[in-house]
Amino acid sequence: MAKVHSTPKYVPILTQGGEKKEGEETNPFRWMIEGFSTLLNHTAVTHRSGNFAACGFTWNLQLEIKSSVEDNEKSLCLYLFSVEVSSNTGSVVKATYELLIYDQLHGENIQINGEDYFHGSSRYGLCFMVPLKKISDPKSGLLVNDCCIFGAEVMEALSCKLVRECVSECLSLKKEINPQKYTWVIKNFLKLSAMRVSEVITSGGYSWHINLYPNVKPYPNFLAMFVVLDKFILFPSKTRVYVDYSLCLVDQINGKHEKISVRDQFSSGSGRWGLPMFLKWKDIQNPSRGFLHNETCIVEASLTVLGNVSIT
Repeated sequence: MAKVHSTPKYVPILTQGGEKKEGEETNPFRWMIEGFSTLLNHTAVTHRSGNFAACGFTWNLQLEIKSSVEDNEKSLCLYLFSVEVSSNTGSVVKATYELLIYDQLHGENIQINGEDYFHGSSRYGLCFMVPLKKISDPKSGLLVNDCCIFGAEVMEALSCKLVRECVSECLSLKKEINPQKYTWVIKNFLKLSAMRVSEVITSGGYSWHINLYPNVKPYPNFLAMFVVLDKFILFPSKTRVYVDYSLCLVDQINGKHEKISVRDQFSSGSGRWGLPMFLKWKDIQNPSRGFLHNETCIVEASLTVLGNVSIT
């Protein structure tokens, strides 16, 4: 049996908004556009109504004329847009609503019902898509004297919060990030016969170091380099550190450095990241490559803690 993946759940909270009271008469917002044919020359340009209030929140209508990729057929796309929700506040609004295009001749309006969560990354509701040829049909009554009338009615709107138990993983990014750079000068490089450990590098409130393997087990014939989170075994099991790091072996003659830049999550189970085959040992020994000069190698590193990952 296929596994069913549930979507994150939201719980309505009555700090703002509500629904229409029983028996309450409310008129839907009506938006009339005269000279509608002008829009046909502005494909994919958004046209926006003024703001209107409904159920304690502020909204507007937006429409675009879009062309289908398959057959180049043009359609009108109408959306309800939430003015107040913002990615900065993390607010979420659940709304039940109706979008309409009025039949000005027969009273047989076309409409669509929607129920959506409006939030910082999705402030648009359901797309109400109607082919332009249907709107332009004189018998439809949707376009009369080059005039269209659109409508929206919000029946219910409530502030919501996310049920955090339904979230498997949460990435919390830092608002301010400070790259920490480190230069490691290693003399008598070819005489090294064991792993070397750099000085402690402090970045993002954590301590790090670099492990370097110069043609030694378990990485013979290669230079291997890793970034290591100090005491990672003692790190909380459900927390990870999200890090942007780079490792660079400096070409001291030609300026053609060997560099990798990676983003990884460091944790108690994965506290070391890097490359076991960073560079072939014969390339380091090659005088023309410039990695070894006066028996000295230079390693440059950059560490930036971007945020933390919590696992539920």
